[in-house]
Amino acid sequence: MPVLLTALTPNRPAYVDTVDWTAMSEMDGKRLRELGLCEGASIELLHRAGFAGRGAHACRVGRMIVAMRAAHAAAIHVRTGADIEGEAGAS
Repeated sequence: MPVLLTALTPNRPAYVDTVDWTAMSEMDGKRLRELGLCEGASIELLHRAGFAGRGAHACRVGRMIVAMRAAHAAAIHVRTGADIEGEAGAS
């Protein structure tokens, strides 16, 4: 079951399931795609900044560490390894 990146437990590896590109500007979307953010990419939430985690989110995307706005992180749905294995077993 996909969850929002903003709800992911820190330091838990996951994979990008879907990205709502319409939730961000064309320029921001292009920048994130250039940094390797796409469906199927490995991603790991490392840290949430700001009061109550509403600031920037530091994430490992592939082998890079990327800081993104909380609003952008909220547009990313991820699946953890357990979610993927569970679906394979249910088939």
